[in-house]
Amino acid sequence: MLWLLVAGTLAAAMDAPVPGDLTSALAREASGDTSGALVSVEAVVQAWPNQALPRVEAARLLLKLGENLDRAEAHLEVAAAVAPENPRVHYLRGLLWEERGQLLRAARSYEQALFYRASYEDARFRVAGLWASLGDWLKAEMHYRLLSRSRPEWVQVRLQLIRTIEEQGREADAEKELLLLRSEQPGNALVLRRLAELYERTGRPQLAAKVRASLEPPAPPKKMRPLRPSRR
Repeated sequence: MLWLLVAGTLAAAMDAPVPGDLTSALAREASGDTSGALVSVEAVVQAWPNQALPRVEAARLLLKLGENLDRAEAHLEVAAAVAPENPRVHYLRGLLWEERGQLLRAARSYEQALFYRASYEDARFRVAGLWASLGDWLKAEMHYRLLSRSRPEWVQVRLQLIRTIEEQGREADAEKELLLLRSEQPGNALVLRRLAELYERTGRPQLAAKVRASLEPPAPPKKMRPLRPSRR
């Protein structure tokens, strides 16, 4: 009985890829040789075809290179069957569907990635942008709001959040968010321009002009003419 357990353990070990193999393959990407990294990773896939991690890395590299989306999809199908709860698999599927122009399908894949890892910021950022592009401003707002809470310093996300709020006709809420952002980053020119644009769109040109004036650099001090020596 003991030899059966030992044999089973050895068989499982033989089915698992050696971490060093994949590390060496990905080191080629770090050195700038992404195509070479793909060749090496796919060699690992051939050696261990039923392992999820090499499949995930191969799909990622194919997407990075913009090559053979069908092969990337095949890798991800195997990875999803082996590791259905791996959020990276669903994230990469989202990228794949985006490349193919299937935005709704991509959004659902990103949502699945977030289901398994709520802190997956890349997936949340991309799905927020997709829902916005699809005109679902409420879903976009939800994701941008969650991102802005976890990363309040991420100005671009907060500006996108403000846009989704305004697109829903909630100008007062959008203004409140912009004023809060300005108070935190008073010298941010992009924030000030967005605030001025909001005032212009809502029929408040004087406030817009005041904000735009704060964007102009202060006038240089006037040079005084030197006094001539007195003849007295």
